[in-house]
Order: sequence, then structure tokens, then C-alpha cells
Amino acid sequence: MTKVLVTGGSGMLGRRVVSRLAQAGYTVRVMSHQQRKEVEGAAEWAQANLATGTGLRDAVAGVDTIVHSATQPKLTGSKTDRDELGNADVYGTRLLLEAAREAGVSHCLYVSIVGLEDVPMPYFRQKLATETMVQNVGVPWTIARATQFHPFIATFLDLFTRSPLFLFPANLPFQPVAADDVADYLCRWVEAGPSGRVTDFGGPEVLRADEMMKVWLREQGKHRLIIPIRWPGKIAAAIRKGGTLPRNGERGQISWAEWVREQAALRRAKQPLDLYPLRR
Repeated sequence: MTKVLVTGGSGMLGRRVVSRLAQAGYTVRVMSHQQRKEVEGAAEWAQANLATGTGLRDAVAGVDTIVHSATQPKLTGSKTDRDELGNADVYGTRLLLEAAREAGVSHCLYVSIVGLEDVPMPYFRQKLATETMVQNVGVPWTIARATQFHPFIATFLDLFTRSPLFLFPANLPFQPVAADDVADYLCRWVEAGPSGRVTDFGGPEVLRADEMMKVWLREQGKHRLIIPIRWPGKIAAAIRKGGTLPRNGERGQISWAEWVREQAALRRAKQPLDLYPLRR
């Protein structure tokens, strides 16, 4: 029976991948820097640290495939802090894959982001450098890129809605995607084996940020005065040009409006935003 290691397997995306792989008959080992907790479908647990390399050899021992979804998406803090996190992503992936190569792992599926070459964000540069690392360590690989997850967009929007009146960037197109849809997409590539750089994956529709904001406010029953502005800077300019959108990519099924409605219902029930039940 194929054994799969899912790094970041207790996170928003990782636990969905774990659940689906287990249902498909794989033996799944979760790798996390945290002590074991309940993750549906996790037969085994490996506590390891990508930043230091501690526990990585044990984590990859006896594994056939790695789904590498662990990352360090921290965008705040000092330049030194951001550089250290970037090093943890790139260097940590190198440590993981060197251990995997020595252990005879036959496939690494790396989860990445659409638009790395087009949007000049520090985190995107880190992910692009990590992709290069994945391609050159010597473990057969697949790189699968997805667009921004719904909760990421929601966190961004929520920052603005704390005031009854706010300036908001207009004309920024995104193609937000559900973590459940991405998990289905990734499990297909686990089954396919090493496939190189595969088709990008996004949500079912392209929406402007202001369109997503209107849905977000409506479903939460909030009323805010939005003043649209043209967001300055190179990052916003790249996004306006479609830098975060897939080119001829695949599309998921769960729309932004559908996901927001689910979250609004959970908020009314006082449930945490990231803990809604996994879709089957």
C-alpha cells in the first residue's frame, strides 16, 4: 500500500488532502512541527521542523510520496524576519528533499501559487526559489500551482470592514478557489505520479476585489460605505494585469458566494472560520 507524507497536514489545505487520500486507500502520515492532534484520516504522525531539519529523516522514512503543502506565508515584520522565513521555506524544502532522496522517496508533489513570475511580492519570490529547489534536488517531482484560497481573500477583506467607511482597491481581479477543490486536484496528481509542472488550478470565476467585497458584506449583513481607489505600487499593477490568474488552467466548482454563505452561517453559529466540516 502506498504511503504518503503530507507536510502541513494539520493545516487548512493539508487536512483536506489527508482525509481524501485516506478515503482513497492510501496510508497517510502527517508531518507537523506541532505535537499530534486529531486529523481525520491520519494513520501516522511525524513531528519535524523544516527550519532546523529536526525529525525530517524519521518523517520521510518508508514514504513513497510527499505532498509538500507546509509553508511560511508571513508577510509582516522586519526585512530580517521575512528573509529568515524565506530561508525556512527554501532551505527547509532542501533539507526535506535531501532526506527524501536518501530515503528513496519516488515522488514529491509541491503545492505552489499561480503568478509567481508576474507579481513582485517577497513571498512569491520565496515560492519561486522553492520551486527551483524542488526541481534540482533529485527527487522526481510535480509542481501544482493554485490561486488564492477563499479564507486568504476573506482575511484581506475583513481588515477593511472594521470601519463604517473605507477606501478600497478597485479593479483588482482574482480567481479565488476553495481548499476542498484544490485538495481534489492535488489527489489526482498523487495518483498520477511525477508529472513536472502541471496545469494551474483556480476557482470557477474571475471576480474583482470590489465584487467580492459586496458579496462578503451582504452575506454578513453588514452595511459599509466603500470608496473605490486605484491602489498604487508595482504589486497592484501586476494584479490589475491579471498576474494572479491562471492561463488556460483548470477550474474548481465552489464559488466565492457559496463559500461566503457557508462562513456567514458558521459565524452566526459562532464557529471558527477555518473549522467548517470537510466536504466529501
